[in-house]
Amino acid sequence: MSSRISATLLAVLVVSGALTACTANPEAPRAVPITEVNIGDCFSSDADLTVATLASSCADPHLYEVLSAAPSELGAAFPGDDALSSEADARCSAEFAELGRDAVAGLTALHLVPSEQTWSDGDRDVVCLIASSDGAELSGSRLPPNG
Repeated sequence: MSSRISATLLAVLVVSGALTACTANPEAPRAVPITEVNIGDCFSSDADLTVATLASSCADPHLYEVLSAAPSELGAAFPGDDALSSEADARCSAEFAELGRDAVAGLTALHLVPSEQTWSDGDRDVVCLIASSDGAELSGSRLPPNG
């Protein structure tokens, strides 16, 4: 009888531990410099767009999703804010349009470009973002499954 109680108690502890593992909190959102976001990341940000708070999943509420990130094609010397913004506008508008009219309904394309300071630190990436046209939070990814 004693071994039966021990076996039952052990089974209860194993099942209890398994259930606890199933309900453990998923990875919490984490803050990273905005220069460290990657394609497919979903995040919210501070007002200056200097820190991204990555959602643990795009299913969680977020303000932005990274559509693309690629180095500027404007050369080694800092090209200036206007030139970078023009390059980003053209690139991000084209990539946004490639998602298709239905996929982008109610959304807008935004971009992040290096500042003169981050450029001197080696940041060259033009980052294209997807956001709600009205500034509301998004949930779920807007990128195609392979994207």
